[in-house]
Amino acid sequence: MVVLTKGELEQITLPAVQRAAPPLAFVPEVDLSAAAASVAARSAAARAVAKACEDHGFFKVTGHGVPAPLLARLEAAAAAFFALPQRDKDKAAAAAVGGSPPFGYASKRIGGNGDLGWVEYLLLGVTPAGAAAAPSALSAAPVSSASEGAAPSCCFRDVLDEYIAAVRRMTCTVLELMAQGLGLDDDTAVFSRLVLDRDSDSMLRVNHYPPRPETAAAAGEPAEVRRPRLTGFGEHTDPQIISVLRSNDTAGLEISLRDGSWVSVPSDTQSFFVNVGDALQVL
Repeated sequence: MVVLTKGELEQITLPAVQRAAPPLAFVPEVDLSAAAASVAARSAAARAVAKACEDHGFFKVTGHGVPAPLLARLEAAAAAFFALPQRDKDKAAAAAVGGSPPFGYASKRIGGNGDLGWVEYLLLGVTPAGAAAAPSALSAAPVSSASEGAAPSCCFRDVLDEYIAAVRRMTCTVLELMAQGLGLDDDTAVFSRLVLDRDSDSMLRVNHYPPRPETAAAAGEPAEVRRPRLTGFGEHTDPQIISVLRSNDTAGLEISLRDGSWVSVPSDTQSFFVNVGDALQVL
């Protein structure tokens, strides 16, 4: 999930690129609501998922059944959290325990390899029951409803739990279609069981890319020279089976094609995107 709000992070030298924005990508689309219409429609959707994985490793999911009001509440809750004073966000700071991933709040530093990005984020584990394994600071954070001026209705943790449950159901449907498309008709739950297993290492990441800082320019220097494109979250692959992505109406996501060229994924607030991870390679 991507959220953009006003705010600033501490100044750190960050990676930037001077190249122009890449062309828009063609993104295959799978309608989950159509897949539920009949056996034939499900088979067609399964073939479409398998082809998208083979050809692109990336596709869009529509008709997913995740309620629009829930998405609006989560976006508002995330924006409210990232708009908090830094000292309040730091109460949910990430801390590695016993070699496990550092769940919680962090900024700029991505992973354990020294990677940097113009981003702050919440990284949360998902419990076997499908809830967020979140820092206690999130449980106490009130959240206003999407309508302006409405009274707080629940805490951030409650919204996260509701969102995780809905997205996990959708993810299992996608994984079952993926298995069917690969010809695993005798066990279409082979992948979805990995998500539902009590030892599942599923995670939720909520990314926030703040407005970029202004950079000083020499006299007469054109704007495109003095404003390189900051890297929010650098080039990487995902180690999971799949990653399920959603953004608001701000563009920025890019994917690499088979020939090594990069293309920009058009923003779509009504859909989810699925990226095939390193643990699942369709040959």
